Parts: sequence; C-alpha cells; structure tokens
Amino acid sequence: MLRSRAMKIRSRRSVRIGFAAALLTGGLLSAAPGCTTNTCVNGACTVTFEDGASSATVGGLDDVRVEILGIEGDRVRVAIGGAQGTVAKGTSQAVGPYTVSPTEISAKKIVLKVSR
Repeated sequence: MLRSRAMKIRSRRSVRIGFAAALLTGGLLSAAPGCTTNTCVNGACTVTFEDGASSATVGGLDDVRVEILGIEGDRVRVAIGGAQGTVAKGTSQAVGPYTVSPTEISAKKIVLKVSR
C-alpha cells in the first residue's frame, strides 16, 4: 500500500510538471513575434508581414522602417520613414517619398510593394 501511494504522488507530480511545461511552452510560442520578409530589386521592394508582424526595416530602401498601423477592410494604414498614409489593395499611393502598393491584405498576411 505504501508503494502504491508513493507511485500516485510521483504520477501527480509528473502530471503537474508536464502541465506547467506545456503552459510555459505554449505561452512562449504564442508570444513569439510574427514574421516579415522583404525582397528588393532596383529600388523596388516587396515587404511581407505575416502572423501579426507589424514592422520591418527594409535594407534595399536605405534601412527605412515600414510599419503596419491597421487594417480597414481592403485598406491598410502604413507608416514609412515617419510619413503615414492609408492605401487600398490594388492601388498605388505616395506615402512620403515612397510609393506603396498593397497586393494582399488579410488578418494573417499583408504584402506591400514599396519603391522610391
């Protein structure tokens, strides 16, 4: 009987430790920032924001900072190098000295073409 009780206590401890580890790991993964990528050719860059990412530094445009400020339907609010603007998907608009063209806007992914 004593041996059975000791095994139950160890089993409960293992479950608690496993549960705590799962919570910690899940918390770390859910707090991970989103992903951004950018590809530039001749001063024109495609910047992709995924999974909640909201800013990127674009080396192909002299390390300018591109930020997503919000989404409003098929329009995205952006800040580029300190200038702000709202641009609709499929259109091009000047935001400061840059031209911005959103090609994809969704809750999970935003793709912008940015050029000078």
